[in-house]
Amino acid sequence: MGWNPNGAERLLLTFDPDGLTMTQRDGDACVVCHKKWPRPRVKVGLLPDNAPVLACDDCAEALLPPQEGNVPLPRRSRAAMS
Repeated sequence: MGWNPNGAERLLLTFDPDGLTMTQRDGDACVVCHKKWPRPRVKVGLLPDNAPVLACDDCAEALLPPQEGNVPLPRRSRAAMS
C-alpha cells in the first residue's frame, strides 16, 4: 500500500507483475478474478513501472477501503406479501 501523509487521495496498491497474467497486466482482465467481460474499469493499483492495474466493480469494492465520508447505508429489502 502506498504512503499518503495528508490523506488527500486514495492509496493504491502495488502489484507484483510476476504473479499476474499478460491480460491482467494489460488491464484487459480483473487483477483478482480474471474476469474479462465487462472489461475492468476501476483502478486499484499500480505495477512497479507505474502502469495501472484494474479490477471489476465487485473485486475493487473488496480491495479498496471505503473513502471517508462515504459510508454505505444498510440495504432495506421488502418481501412481497401474498
